[in-house]
Amino acid sequence: MAAGPGPVKQVDIARDCGLSPSTLNRIVKSLSDWGYLFRTSEKYCVRNFRLERNVPMSESYLAKLDNTMHCLSDRFGVSAEVVVVAGHELLWHSKTEHPDPNVLIRANVGFRRSLYELDVLAQLYLSRVDWDEVEARFYIDGFFATLRRKGQETRWLPATSVKDRLDAMRGENFAADLEGNHMGIRRFATVVEDPDGKFLHLLTLAEPVGAIADESEYVRRYRDALLKAREDLAKLVFTESAAKRLRPKHHVLPHRGG
Repeated sequence: MAAGPGPVKQVDIARDCGLSPSTLNRIVKSLSDWGYLFRTSEKYCVRNFRLERNVPMSESYLAKLDNTMHCLSDRFGVSAEVVVVAGHELLWHSKTEHPDPNVLIRANVGFRRSLYELDVLAQLYLSRVDWDEVEARFYIDGFFATLRRKGQETRWLPATSVKDRLDAMRGENFAADLEGNHMGIRRFATVVEDPDGKFLHLLTLAEPVGAIADESEYVRRYRDALLKAREDLAKLVFTESAAKRLRPKHHVLPHRGG
């Protein structure tokens, strides 16, 4: 994958991967038989697949992220989630279970949901994308909102409304959905980026909708905790980046044109 889409010599693959030529030859033959790569008569290999990580972080980062999620989950009695972006979808990368076994949160690890459903999670990510790029990558008339208070009614959003929502979210690092989604789950979220400002993932806290005595104070506690977690994660990202570690692209490249 690091060599790019062009042909690569088997001898170079063996050297870079630390494999003996005979071991590599068996692996290459299996991949060739399965159609994942093509072999030429000059012992060049041409790949026929694409593989990219959704969270391009090290083992130490993922360990810190896991610890952060469990600390937040224990502190607030909620489910903590890491959500990445794959093409036109949000992808639930990891989560902690809600401490109350009677609380059902449908989004488990591997769950996918379209970015066209323009809730606070989709808005946080898309507000990081220039509007011209949003227009190029997405079908603008395809965005919608699901209204929980109106019997889960789906309302299609005009392009002007989509742009207004994203413009209002630009520059924000925290978002809250107190009303909750159509499944009765509300989320509080922050966005984590690399030192170049590229989107890495969302960190969210999910809980069932319920009465809140003081909404501003309630939101403040979640915001402060998530922004502190974001700051701590960003420090580790910066440290790893400063060490000039090879970093893959931040998510699967989407097809253009919606």
